[in-house]
Order: sequence, then C-alpha cells, then structure tokens
Amino acid sequence: MRVKQVSLAAAISVVAGLTTATVGLTGPVARADGADAAALPLSHYAHMVVDGAHQHLFFSQGAGTTGIVVTDLSGNPVTTVDGEQGAGGLALSADGKTLYAALADGDAIAAIDTATLTETRRVHTGTASAPVSVAVAGGKVWYGYTADDGKGTVGSVDPSAPDPAPTPQPGMPHWPTAPLLSTGGGVLAVQDARSSMTHVATFDVSSGTASLKVDMGLGGAATGPVKVTADGTKLLVPQSASVYVYSTADLSAAKPYVYYTGGVNSAPDSVAVDSDGTIALGSTAGSGAGAYVYAADQIAENHVAFPAGTVTPDGLAWGADGRTLYAVTQDNGSYTLAILGDAKLTDTQLSLNAPSPYAIPAQQFTVNGTVGGHGFVPAGATLEVTRDGTDLPDATVGADGSFRITDTRQDEGTYTYGVSYAGDATHRPATTSLTVGVSRVGTSIPYPEFSSTAPHEVAFTSTVVTDLSRGPFTQGDTVQVTRTNEDTHESTQLPAAPVDPATGRFTVTDDPGAAGWFTYRLSFGGDITHQPGANDVSTTISPYAPALTLKAPTTATRGAALSFGAVLNDGPYDSAETVTVTRTDAAHTTTPVTWTAPVAADGTITVKDTPSTGGANTYTVGYAGDTSHRAAAASAIVQVSRATTSLSVAADASTYAYGATATVTTHLGTTYNGRTVSLYATPAGGKKALVKTGTVDSKGNLTATYKLAGNTTFTASYAGDYRYAPATATRAVSDQVKVAQALSGYYTTTTYSGTTYRVYHHTVQPTVTTTVSPNKSGQCVHFQVQQYYSGAWHTLSTSGCFTLGSKSSVAARLSLSDAVNQKFRVRSEYVHSSKDTTNVSTWGGWQYLTVRT
Repeated sequence: MRVKQVSLAAAISVVAGLTTATVGLTGPVARADGADAAALPLSHYAHMVVDGAHQHLFFSQGAGTTGIVVTDLSGNPVTTVDGEQGAGGLALSADGKTLYAALADGDAIAAIDTATLTETRRVHTGTASAPVSVAVAGGKVWYGYTADDGKGTVGSVDPSAPDPAPTPQPGMPHWPTAPLLSTGGGVLAVQDARSSMTHVATFDVSSGTASLKVDMGLGGAATGPVKVTADGTKLLVPQSASVYVYSTADLSAAKPYVYYTGGVNSAPDSVAVDSDGTIALGSTAGSGAGAYVYAADQIAENHVAFPAGTVTPDGLAWGADGRTLYAVTQDNGSYTLAILGDAKLTDTQLSLNAPSPYAIPAQQFTVNGTVGGHGFVPAGATLEVTRDGTDLPDATVGADGSFRITDTRQDEGTYTYGVSYAGDATHRPATTSLTVGVSRVGTSIPYPEFSSTAPHEVAFTSTVVTDLSRGPFTQGDTVQVTRTNEDTHESTQLPAAPVDPATGRFTVTDDPGAAGWFTYRLSFGGDITHQPGANDVSTTISPYAPALTLKAPTTATRGAALSFGAVLNDGPYDSAETVTVTRTDAAHTTTPVTWTAPVAADGTITVKDTPSTGGANTYTVGYAGDTSHRAAAASAIVQVSRATTSLSVAADASTYAYGATATVTTHLGTTYNGRTVSLYATPAGGKKALVKTGTVDSKGNLTATYKLAGNTTFTASYAGDYRYAPATATRAVSDQVKVAQALSGYYTTTTYSGTTYRVYHHTVQPTVTTTVSPNKSGQCVHFQVQQYYSGAWHTLSTSGCFTLGSKSSVAARLSLSDAVNQKFRVRSEYVHSSKDTTNVSTWGGWQYLTVRT
C-alpha cells in the first residue's frame, strides 16, 4: 500500500494574543515504499475531521492552543481558524455546513462555517465547564463537559433555535471527568474519560431526546476513545492488545467479538468507522504498530506500518470518498499526515501450481492457480495469460478464487506462463509467473511374469511401466526382444512385441530349443510422450519334466512271453534315446535283471520279457534325460502265476481243560524251493502271536505246543517260493474254564463204597459255593442235584441262572425233603453267554452228601 504524507503550509499564525511565529516545513521522511512524507505544523494534536464537501481537513490541538488548522484533502495548508481556545473535540453538522468545536479553554461550543472557515457562533457552556468532546445526532449538538458540581456529564445545544443555549441533560451519568462522546445511527455513546476503567453509557438520541439504553462498566482500562458504528448497533472499545465489540443495546459481546492489533504488546488507541462498516484501528506499541483495516466480520484486510512514529490517539479518520484513510502520526513531538488513498484495497495474491505430476509433450496439461487475498476476487473476473510473452486465452476466476490454464506442447523444454490481474474495487493489480518443464514420461520394464519356461515353449508377459502411471501409449509402439544363450553367448533377435496402448502390457513367446541360462533384452524405444526404457531379464529354461506312464498288465503266466507298452510325454525324442528296464522278483531281490529298450520319436516304448519266477515281478523303466528333458522313471508290479500247494493244521484235541497244553501239527505239501512254515495262535479276544517258525520235516510236518487260556485259533502260513504260491490254513480249538465247588454246613463225613460224603443234620440246608476261573463275573452258573435210589443216580432238579459276582463266585442253598438217610450229590455248570467268546461251558465235579437225624 502506498502512503502519501504531506506537510501543512509554512507561515501560519498561531493564536491571537500569543507571539506570532512562522512554522516551516520539514524535509521529507523516507518511506520503505518510496512515498513522500512531510511534517504537520501542530504543537499538539487532539482531533481530526474530514470535510469531503469542501475538500478540507480540520485539526484541533487541545488545551493550551488557540488555532484549528485547515488543509485540503492532499494535506496542503489552507488556513488556521484562530481564537478557538483549547479546541479539542470536533464534529460536522449533518448537512456538512458547520464544524462544531469543543473549546476546553473557552468554556464554549464554537460553530465554524465550513465554506468561509470563520466562526459564526459561540455557545458558552458555563464557567469552568471546559467541554472536551462534541457529537451531532438527532438534530442536536451533544457535548461532554464539567458541571457545576465538578462532575463530568453531557449537555446539548439545539442549533436550530434562534438563540441556541446550553441545556444540561439530567439523565446523563456524572463522572469525575468530562466524558468523551461518539455517535452513529442515532445512538450516542458516553465514555468515562478516566484511563483506569472503561465505563460506558449508550442513549437513543435519534429523536433529539436522550433515552438511556444501558449504563455499565466493561472492565479493564480503555486505551482510546470508543466509537459507535455507522448503523448505531455496535460499540468498538480499544483496550489492551485488542479492540472489543459490544452491542449498543445492552453492551453484550457482539460478533465478531474482537479485532486484533498486533499481539499482546500492542496498544490500540484510535478507531475510525466508515459508513460501509469498514473499520480502521491504530496501534501504538509492539511489532504490530501501525494501522489495521478490517472489513466487516472478516480478518484484517491491511496492516500499514508507518515509516516514522505511531498513530496518535484518535488519529484516524475516513474520507468521504469511501476509500481514503487519513492518519496523524507522531514521532518525538512532530506530527505527520499520512494519506492512504487505497486503504480498503487488499494485496492481490496470485499463485500458480505446476502441472501434477508434470507436463508431457502432446498431452494437454493444466496449470492451476488461485487469486485472492483478504476477501475473494469477484467470481468471473478475467486474468490475462501469456506463454513466453505470447498471449493465451484469458483465464476466468471461479467462485472459490481458483482458475486454470490448459495448454499442450509438442516439444520437450521449459515454458514460462505469466498471469496478470488488473485489480478491482477491493483488490490491487498483481502479476506472477511460473516456468513449467515439459518432458517425456519416464518408462521402465519390470521383471516379467513367466507362464512357461520349457525349452520349446517360453512365454512371459510384462508391462512398460510409466512414471506415476501416466499414459497412454501410441498405437504401434513395440518392445524389441533379443535372446542371448549365456552358455554359448549366441544372441538372437526375436520378433518385436506389440504394446497395448491402454495398459502398456506386451507378451513374448519363444522357442529357444534347449534348456539352460538365457537373458532376454527388452527395449522400449520411446515415443512422442514416453522416454525409452529397457531391462535385461535372466532366467533358467528348465528341461521338460516328462511323465512316464507304464501300461503293464496286472498278471502274467510264468515262463510265457510278456510284452507291454510305456509312454514318455513332452516329445519329440532323438532316435538314439533308450530307457533302462529292470525286473525285480523273488529270485532277484538285490541284483535285478536289467536291459534297455528304445524310445520312439513320439516317446512310445515297448517292454518285452519272459518271467521265470512267480509272484510279484516289479518292472521299473528309467529314462536318463537329455538336453531338453529331465530324467523320469515309473514302476509297475505284475503278478506272475505260481502253482498251488496244500497246507493244513491239526490239534491233538478239539476241547481242552482250562490251562491245558495243546499239541499242534502243520503239514505242508509239495513245493519248489521253500519249506518254511510259521504257526500263529490267536486267543479269542486277543492278538495274533507267533508260536513257531521252522522248516517242515521230511514228512512235511512242523509240530509245536501251546498252553491254552481260552478258545484259540491256530493259523499256519506258508510264504511261497519261486514257483508255488503262498498258502494259509487254520484250526480252531475250544478251552474250558476251571469250576471249583465247595460244600459247607456239614458236621462230619462218612464213606460209602470209597466215596466221601458230607453228613448234614436234617435241620440244616447245605450250601454249595462255586468259583469260576478266569473271572467270569456277570455270567451264569447252573446247579444240578441228583439222588441215589434203585441202584442208580436220578436227577432231582437243575437250577436256573445264578449270576457270578465280582469275584467270579456264587453260592446256592439246597433244600432237601424226606432226605434222612438218603444219598445225594450236587454239581455246578458254567454256562457262557454270547458275550463270552473266550471259553466254552464247563461242568464242575460232583460233591456228595447225606442227611441224618
């Protein structure tokens, strides 16, 4: 922002009654932006008013002075209105024809004709009233003065009256000092002038009569006069570091709440409010000293740092043209007028961003930009655009302040784009430029994806990858392919691989004819938009891993010619290729029979043999491999026929007592060269166990013994020999349990015909206890009772099931009638159920008894 600073004219009379002195202009003060600067001829400064209608500025100098200095709007001296003792507060009438001045040393309000620049009337406000502030609102002139009681208050003058007289306002506050006044929109703000506190009252004076709105302290000390906005709704209060915003209706906080003036050390002491709501603030301390300009409800549009001094208290005023801000600055007792002709204009910020990620030849690219500052440049505004000084179509600003430049360059290189904005009602002109580099897209070829690496079938797919995935490619782009055999160092140029324009993919197929280590050189030559790219891809071409399939029969006849086929896939094969055939049989377990068979070009093989040994003959066909094929092998088992021999098993009994030893004999019939037999025993519910293995005797027999513990199956096994097939035979035998019986309850014994009898008293019931081994708990025992008469034993009864207990025992009580001098015997039988497969049912021995009186 350019600031114009001027001085008042030389040779101005000071005040009547004082010594006349000539005040000369000082030399220009240097400014960073080159603007002129000159001093104001003021001994003090109190207030400034802008008279736009007459193109004048009025400067009052406060107590102890007698002249109001008048300049034109450029700051050139016009005159001094003399005799205005202690002129402080100034205010223009609503029609701009009269300037009112509060004369603190003259105890009066002076009315000055703004056309003739002469005082036309003076209204005395009372002895020692010393008015300090004046404001015009509601058709009246309001002034702050000291009343007879020594308190500061407000009075008014009706300038339309034939003989205007001062009128005290009893409803106004009474403070220790004369208050400062500010008006706007029919609202009068009355400020306690003490520096130690901020006490404000607001009044509606639009009718000419003051009506109190609110009277309250705001806390903290005011650092300058308060100001009412032009619409009368807000009160701006300068305090430490900031200017706070309050509602004039109730002094509550109003948006935007606060305006900042340079940080915690700043001291705002001057506020100017324009009719359009633009606010100018003066700050006198800290790094932020200077003037701040705010548009309504926005951040600071401008900050002006003056080259010398700081803004004086109440030293800002807006011009009537709606754009100029006047500032009075002070530096070591000297005053300077600064004229900010474009104070409301903000610096236009133009920025350009290079194309993302970069510009490519023959492809349209975009340079994005933004234009703005504080507040948006109007949407639809045009910007002048050039490339290397050549005009391009204008760019249009969008609603968000963005714009774009599109262009296409055919050649690589650098191009400078310039953008200019002519400015508008709120923004200054601006120009910026950007150099854009246009270069082809870098390319690379990554390691490909191999789908086949066989000697006669190499196939892989890769992609010409571009930087940041930029494309597409040109129709007809290809990748050159060269194959080098690293074993022979022989290179072969292969057909070029077409590049898919959309994806950049390409496919290479090849028949190197051999296995080994190969390098494929992949080269992309580039095009108008793409740089060249290449990659050397090394890979091992593995030999085929052929599958070898045998078509052997499952059986064959011993001593008869046998022929079957085999096939090696992945042909063709050289005419000299052969396979090795081996046969392993019972006669050749460690030294197989071996021979070779030719391999046809299509991989077919015929195996011929005459097997001499019966049983499992294993044929293995092995291929050693060649330069294009790996080794392969396959096996097949052919069962060669053998004669049948006889095999039997015999035992010396079919049923055995518990714990008895069985003698078992195996008999083997005619064989060729194998006479070994194995005998196994499998107890019921148990595991099969080898009893004996051995060579049969000259009669073909092998005998063994085995102690039984339960029902047992004996199995004889013959493994076979070269000419006779294996054979098995079985023999099952039964095993009884041990049944132990005991009689109890008798009182003596006797003998009849050599047999011992237990003798029972006729009143006693004999008890028979039976115990079965092995433990058969849960199984049944039957009891049988017989009586001897007519020279023979006769069965009296056989009981039902008596269940054996956990100890495999059970007891039964005998009930005998008409038994005196009779002979009896009793026995028990173990009866196995279907749950017991280990032993057969077994009778115990007889127990004899007789009964006496």
